[in-house]
Amino acid sequence: MIKLFDWLNSESLDLNFSLERSGFEGTCVVITDDGFLPDDMTSPYSFFCGMTSDCGKPLYFNQVPIPKLWQITGTNNQAEIWNHVTKKATIYYHQASQKRIVKNVDWLDAEGKVRKTDHYNKFGWIFARTYFDENQHAIFKKYQTRDKKEVLVENLVTGFTLLNWGGKTYVFRTKMDLLYFYFKEAGLNYSSILYNSLATSFLTSFYLQESGQDILFWQEGIQDTIPGNMKLILDGKAKRTQQIIIQHKGAYERLISLLSPEQAQMVHYLGYIYPNRRQTQSRKEILILTNSDQITQLDYLVSKLSGYHFHIAALTEMSQYLMNFGKYSNVHLYQNISQADATTLFDMCDIYLDINQGNEILDAIRTAFEMNMLILAFDTTQHNPSFVISEHVFSASHPELMVQCLLSHTDLSDIVEKQRLLANQESKEHYQDIIRLGETND
Repeated sequence: MIKLFDWLNSESLDLNFSLERSGFEGTCVVITDDGFLPDDMTSPYSFFCGMTSDCGKPLYFNQVPIPKLWQITGTNNQAEIWNHVTKKATIYYHQASQKRIVKNVDWLDAEGKVRKTDHYNKFGWIFARTYFDENQHAIFKKYQTRDKKEVLVENLVTGFTLLNWGGKTYVFRTKMDLLYFYFKEAGLNYSSILYNSLATSFLTSFYLQESGQDILFWQEGIQDTIPGNMKLILDGKAKRTQQIIIQHKGAYERLISLLSPEQAQMVHYLGYIYPNRRQTQSRKEILILTNSDQITQLDYLVSKLSGYHFHIAALTEMSQYLMNFGKYSNVHLYQNISQADATTLFDMCDIYLDINQGNEILDAIRTAFEMNMLILAFDTTQHNPSFVISEHVFSASHPELMVQCLLSHTDLSDIVEKQRLLANQESKEHYQDIIRLGETND
């Protein structure tokens, strides 16, 4: 069985986790590979470039090779390469790492236009390069092994791909043709393909000549009309795909309203199985992660919740304004925290307040949800509504309602369980009941 995703995002990760927890443990293939796929996922590019069994560390921003006398300057957001006063390149970080880990380097010509991008992987070496024309349109992307042997060349204008493999050169007209070759060379069992996109993943299933049992997992919304490729499935024109699973309740209800009774038999609803890292201990320990000193109604909350301890942490140094909150006996401040520090703080606390203005850091809301922390937010600061009960989002003009909510929930077990149910938490038994693959999921 293959779990085939066009790209890696939170929905793909959640689906893969849910399938694995339910016993559907086939190979997870991601079509768009940025070089930082999790260890349990692969791609045709990882396979042909030899990244699947590699080792090494990602490259830190000041480790990018440059000529003598050039210099690298960096901030928390990106870095730059300079030859005296001339900017030669821009270094972009891998955002998920929350560190200055190199993902891409855009090299500039004399006019300051990007002409080449070096793509680094999680092992610290360049696995691909994208080349641009004088109008900065991407025209070629070339993939290589660690020892710089060129194995794949994608013509981004024509869509053709050239592969040097096993002493032969192959030309593929479409991405699907490359995938079919990869499936066979990698020895993958494609009798069942579970996919979550109506783009390349669907087309890979649609045009595959061999018979099989495939499933579309739909993770987007449904508007007033049925997406065209989904309609092919519902009309019985996609021979391998006989089942559609919708993963958002509203989208499922909307789609069912558009279908005939016969078509509706092909469609099922399934949420996700989320990681359950620990049970709440109902401690009066509150965590806030922030990248700024703008924390809505912090003064009020600290003064009204004197029986609670506030743990406020930042990835950087804190401003004097925020440091002044250290005068309160129930406030603890943490500057320049590491990922390990953040993990410790999440373990210490059972309540998360999503009240910081600006960006969310360290995927805090999702982490708090997995740790079974009670999550409360203001309407002006909420970052991830998927994991917060609607009645736990309060008007920033009425912080007293947030205070009342906290004071009324001394035992958090029931409310945290409700938080999970409203996020469409599923069981492995329900997954096994809904997913129909016969004997092909071994």
